[in-house]
Amino acid sequence: MGISLIMSTRGVGLLPAYTQNFLPASVTTRPLKGITPTVDLVLGYRKANQSPIPKLLLSRLDELVARVSKRSDKTSPATTQL
Repeated sequence: MGISLIMSTRGVGLLPAYTQNFLPASVTTRPLKGITPTVDLVLGYRKANQSPIPKLLLSRLDELVARVSKRSDKTSPATTQL
């Protein structure tokens, strides 16, 4: 959606670096310098959806979050909860 919006409106947007592979030559890209920005994400879904796909996705995301949390605990200074 972001790519088509940039292409159709001659606008400017922030996109993940991998999207450079999908952009036509008419779109110019510039990498950001400095600390890599992060974005908090949320997942939206209907609780009534009985498909096994959302359940599988949620379980995989839980695993990923746990893995990333363990990794960041090792690399960041200890924090104290008040």
